[in-house]
Amino acid sequence: MSNESHIPQPDFGPSKLGTKDYWDKVYDREVINYKDHGDIGEIWFGEDSAVKMVDWVEEHYEDHKETCSILDLGCGNGHLLLDLAELGFEDLTGIDYSPAAIQLARAVAEDKELADVIKYEAVDFLAEKETLAWCTKQASEGGNGEPKKFRVMLDKGTYDAISLHQKNKRDAAAAAAATAGTDVAAGSDEDKSKDTIVLAENDDNMEELADRYPKRVASMMHDEGRLLITSCNWTQPELIQRFSQVFEYDSHLKYPTFTFGGVKGQTISSVVFKKKQGAAA
Repeated sequence: MSNESHIPQPDFGPSKLGTKDYWDKVYDREVINYKDHGDIGEIWFGEDSAVKMVDWVEEHYEDHKETCSILDLGCGNGHLLLDLAELGFEDLTGIDYSPAAIQLARAVAEDKELADVIKYEAVDFLAEKETLAWCTKQASEGGNGEPKKFRVMLDKGTYDAISLHQKNKRDAAAAAAATAGTDVAAGSDEDKSKDTIVLAENDDNMEELADRYPKRVASMMHDEGRLLITSCNWTQPELIQRFSQVFEYDSHLKYPTFTFGGVKGQTISSVVFKKKQGAAA
């Protein structure tokens, strides 16, 4: 097991992009925009990263399109699963904690006549009890009552957003003020005494959300499954270290590189992980 002291910590502060309220408002606007103009909305990190992820899935699971269960974590407008459905994949599920995102994804899938192939549902997968109940519900009828485990799990930007989650009330107030274009007052002593309260979704676990992510994802994954995660906030080595307690590095996708200060790097990291034996069973 990895030494937690070696797990890299974020060098960026909390942001409104880490709040559910922000994403609810974004997708509320995009639902209206889609109805008015037919635009499904922004594709995070650009079309190239989405194409690379879809190509990777097709390359590795082309012979299992009917049976390969694929879960898009934080699906947003659902564009990754739309592309996979058009390639012939049939067991496709997208989840997002924003009901407005699910509303948009469902509308797009229906208009593309793919609603019978893709399932979109509002789920906060970082909440343990909710995740277990949802996975159990997904298991096929007549099964042994065990939760469904997915073969392929996709994440394009979701872990980035989770990493920007507000850890305490002062941070949340600052993000709200930034959204409104105002400053946060110094606050009373009583407000300051509440600074250590963690704002977590849907349960009482005080663990940091970004640290909870690997374990929750592993709990939904088949033992032989793979997680493909794309990030612009974390480098490949950082992702490998942060996920090292429950995942092992499998491979990565290649992007154009740049050199700065004699160090070669890339602006986007896409890493494929496999679950460690016995992790988050």
